[in-house]
Amino acid sequence: MLKAIIFDVDGVLIDSMSFQADAWVKTFKEVGINITNEDIYELEGSNNKRLIKSIFEKAEKEPEPWHFEKLPEKKREVLEFDRIKPYEGIQYCIKALKRYFKLALVSGSHNDTVNKVVNKYFSNCFDVIITGSDLEHGKPAPDPYLKALEKLDLTKNECMVIENAPLGITAAKRAGLYCVAVTGMLEPEKIEHADLVLENHAALFKYLKGLIPK
Repeated sequence: MLKAIIFDVDGVLIDSMSFQADAWVKTFKEVGINITNEDIYELEGSNNKRLIKSIFEKAEKEPEPWHFEKLPEKKREVLEFDRIKPYEGIQYCIKALKRYFKLALVSGSHNDTVNKVVNKYFSNCFDVIITGSDLEHGKPAPDPYLKALEKLDLTKNECMVIENAPLGITAAKRAGLYCVAVTGMLEPEKIEHADLVLENHAALFKYLKGLIPK
């Protein structure tokens, strides 16, 4: 029996991916690494440490210890947070689901960013929040979702995940969770390892509405 729904944040609850990618592109340019938004989309769900290591590796460079602290700080400075908005209808949907299920967030983003989103748009909606700042091993490792299960005090068969990113889907599946993916910035074939792929947020809202007991 379904008792909880675990949501990713960026690209699922909030329409933020282009702004997040723009901020990373500007940040890496300052250390002499030129990347595209697509490079960030493919790493969506990573915590900052893994993302930085991956970008430096692709550029055939070695990050220095200070990069892991200063680059995320710079990225948060240039992120146009005020332009980031929830997908239309998602706040109403979350409030409706809250009446029947436990709700959790699992994000690779820094806890400052996640908390700003929650406080601004989803106050008092989520029972458990796991961010990229909380664990050493983020997505695609199963650790963030396993931690959410532990905090929810539920089994994997009592929960499901809503994702949009390849690494997040992999993390959910490694944790043994049923995963629904919504198509976003990447081609559908890049998220086809989810249990169910929905073509857009309209389809996602219809699916979530169908979970609510009659």
